[in-house]
Amino acid sequence: MTTDLVGSPLAADLRAALRSGATVALGDGVGALRYLDDGTSVGAVVSAVARQVGSVRLILGWTPTFLEGIEADAFAEIVALMPGWGLRSVLAGPTARFVPTRLSGIPPLLTGVLRPDALVTRMAERGGQLRFSTEVSWQRGLVDVGVRLLAIVDDTAPCADAGPPLDPAIVCVSGRSSEGPAGMPQKDPEPVHDALADAVLRFVPEGARLQYGPGQLGTALLRRTPVPLRIDTGLLTDAVIDMDKRGMLIETPSATYLFGTEELYSWADGRPILRGIDYTHDLTRLSSGEPFIAVNTAIEIDSYGQVNVEGRGEKVVGGIGGHPDYCAAAAMSHRGLSIIAVPSTVNGHSPLVDRLSRPASTPAHDVDLIVTESGHADLRGADWSQRQRLITTLFE
Repeated sequence: MTTDLVGSPLAADLRAALRSGATVALGDGVGALRYLDDGTSVGAVVSAVARQVGSVRLILGWTPTFLEGIEADAFAEIVALMPGWGLRSVLAGPTARFVPTRLSGIPPLLTGVLRPDALVTRMAERGGQLRFSTEVSWQRGLVDVGVRLLAIVDDTAPCADAGPPLDPAIVCVSGRSSEGPAGMPQKDPEPVHDALADAVLRFVPEGARLQYGPGQLGTALLRRTPVPLRIDTGLLTDAVIDMDKRGMLIETPSATYLFGTEELYSWADGRPILRGIDYTHDLTRLSSGEPFIAVNTAIEIDSYGQVNVEGRGEKVVGGIGGHPDYCAAAAMSHRGLSIIAVPSTVNGHSPLVDRLSRPASTPAHDVDLIVTESGHADLRGADWSQRQRLITTLFE
């Protein structure tokens, strides 16, 4: 492995972009960088340059895999916008913090008070032109406001970017990698997830736009839908391939991240799927047009219908993400539905609690239906006391 971290082209480009007190962001998602072709750790290079420059702030987005090479004490501050197991060791440091925000709130933060001076990210090259690969997320928004982009070009990475190629004048190619995006195999649904999916799909009309979360329920929904649907979601998973093979996928899906295996990445390569969060999570767009059906889950639900998706007490499982964005948009959509789908028990515990153990991720008034494998509570038009009765009865 290369040991001359501060002598690499990436290090030189970083030093040119950063000054003491500057901010650097790393691209997120399954395309988050790990190693260059010569074996150099990208995280180690960024850390080494941060030590040299001094007082550098690091911005981290959604990181579903272990963050390689980052040395937390090299930075004056580390700001995470989505927690996850890949960031647990980093967030344990005294200078690290997590900013609770819905996904649609990230672009304004990163073009405002948390605006970085440089973005280091993986890019795909097609026909001599550079595009984003397995995620667009908040990255194109940074480029649009003039943030310097240090590209690590990966010839093995798929290109599912729906936007135009990037202007070479605003991109600095700082290295190459051929490791490709991380593979994230999905678990097959268990019988409870199939039953839950069938209960949900009763409420999903043909031709609707469906938003779903990653995981066993999302896989079951796409595998079991009896009618053709559009997919308008945040994370696109392998299950869309099965849906396409069955002739149940209408048009090209829309998402901001890919999250799956090589099969998904190959299927998505060359398709205009991925757009920025300002598009994928825009409430006005989502709530207009064909009925928008958002199907999400919960860790905890209280008797009013407030939802917590972050964790239990001090144990953090994930971030707020797009949960409140999609629930609000679906509740606003004409003939749309905001559905919270949960098994009646998870590891022997009911998701219904007297009081959420963490702040509410999604307000009660943005939840239309709560669905379990054995029934549902239709909360539309219900007052607070009716909501309590319907929800409590559902979980009895």
